Amino acid sequence: MLARTSPWIAAVVALLAPVTGHTNAADGGVALDATVERSNGSTTRLGGLWAKPTVLFYEDRDSTALNEHVKAALADRARDGKAQQQVMVVAVANVAAWDWFPARNFVLAAVKDIEKKVNQPVYLDFKGSLSAAPWSLPSKTSSVLVLDRSGHPTWRAEGRLPKEKVDELFKELERLVAQ
Repeated sequence: MLARTSPWIAAVVALLAPVTGHTNAADGGVALDATVERSNGSTTRLGGLWAKPTVLFYEDRDSTALNEHVKAALADRARDGKAQQQVMVVAVANVAAWDWFPARNFVLAAVKDIEKKVNQPVYLDFKGSLSAAPWSLPSKTSSVLVLDRSGHPTWRAEGRLPKEKVDELFKELERLVAQ
């Protein structure tokens, strides 16, 4: 699963001023949850996914390439089967701008094709839920979050992540896996 994160992001780009930050549960973080859609029309509560440390990508159509290097680094580490079992990657596409007929149907069809190729779900945020509180993620860039097993955010960055931030992300994942 982890090794296949990158291709769907590139495909979503075909479809459809960096700021970085850090947060942790001590900052008043709450377990995050939102209802998102699947390409088959069903809904999923993200809160039901938090069983292990998770890296969540939230991107609009114009920003999916910003953190391709982060996705590639995750894929490289996923080649170790143990890493793949210890960390989850969740991809959420901000498709709120496409919540109208017939655009919605084009998005759903394209994501179905992507999911078949990568054998991994792509969650769709047609309502902009992750841009609203308590998530408060920017709607016009790439956001990368690390969540603990309970869904509490422990690390967050927006925009293109420089090498130092990518290193921080992996250190945070290692810390959470060790717990």
